[in-house]
Amino acid sequence: MFGYVSIAQLSAEIRTQLYRVPKDVDLIVGVPRSGMIPAYLIGLYLNRAVSDLDTFVANGHAGHGTTRKVGNALNALHESKHLLLVDDSMATGASMQSALRRIHATPFHGRISTCAAIVMPSQHATVDVTFLTVPQPRLFEWNAFHHAFVQDACFDMDGVLCVDPEECDNDDGERYREFLRTARPLFAPTHRIGHIVSARLEKYRDLTESWLRENGIEYGTLHLVDLPNKEERIRQRAHCAHKIRVYKESGAPLFYESDPGQAREIARGSGKPVLCVGDMTMVFPDGLQLKAAAKTAWWRLRAPLGRAKGWMRQQLRQRPAYRAANTP
Repeated sequence: MFGYVSIAQLSAEIRTQLYRVPKDVDLIVGVPRSGMIPAYLIGLYLNRAVSDLDTFVANGHAGHGTTRKVGNALNALHESKHLLLVDDSMATGASMQSALRRIHATPFHGRISTCAAIVMPSQHATVDVTFLTVPQPRLFEWNAFHHAFVQDACFDMDGVLCVDPEECDNDDGERYREFLRTARPLFAPTHRIGHIVSARLEKYRDLTESWLRENGIEYGTLHLVDLPNKEERIRQRAHCAHKIRVYKESGAPLFYESDPGQAREIARGSGKPVLCVGDMTMVFPDGLQLKAAAKTAWWRLRAPLGRAKGWMRQQLRQRPAYRAANTP
C-alpha cells in the first residue's frame, strides 16, 4: 500500500488550511519544478506575489495578470519583508536546505518561512508550514510518470502512451493500421517502463514496436493479446482478463490504465492499485481505499494528539500528590 495525492486533493487541502500561512507573508517563492504547483495555489488563494527561486535570487520582478491587482505589489523581489519558501514535498530536506543557502547568499534581509506541502509523519518540526501528511512510499499526480515506480509498473498503451483510436479508425483493418503508424503520443515516462500491457492484438506487434521506437519510449516487455481478430477479443472479453493476468504474474506494484471502468475491474481482479490516467485518481481494490484514507487521517491526528498527551503529563507532574509520590 502506498499513499497517493492528486492535484485536486492538494488544492483542496491548501484551500481549507490557508490559516497555516503567516498573515504577513508578502511573497511566495517556489522551488522549481514541483514546488511551483503549491506555490501558485497558495499565491492565488491569498492574492500574493509568486516567484520561482531563480527569479528571486536574481532579484527579478514577479509578474501577474491584468484581471486583478496583487495585494502586495513589489518593485523588486528582495523588497519582500516575509517570504514563504515552498516545495511540494520533503524526503531528506536536501532540496529545501539548498534553496535556503541560495537565498542566504543574496542581499535579501527579510524573514523566511518554509513550507513543504506534503511531509512524512516525522517531518512536521522541520518546516514551518505543511498541509498533508503522507508516509512513504507515496506517489503524486505531478510525478506519476517520472517516479521510480515506472521501472516496475504495467502501462496500458492507448489512452496513456498515445491517444485512443476514434471509432471510425477501430476497424481491425487498414484504417486501424494507419492509426497504429501515426497515433499522437500522450504521456512520455522519464524511466524505462517495466511492462506495456495492451489489448492490441499480436498481429499488430511490429507496428506497435515501431511506434514505440520512433517515439523514444523504452520498455522491458510488450504484452499483447494472442487472438486472431477484434471480434474474438470482444467475444472472450479479453481486455481486462489479459491485463489482470499480466499484472498479477509480473509482480508490478502499479498499473497505469486510461479507462475508469477497466481501472476498477483491474484493481478488483488483481487485488492491487491502479492509477486511472483518465481522471488521475488512484483506484484501490474493495476496502483498501477506505483503509488508506483512514491511515492518512490517523497520521494527521497523531501530532496534535501527541502534543495533548504531553500537556496532560506536564499538568499531572505539577500536582502535589504526584510530586510527593515521586520525590525520593
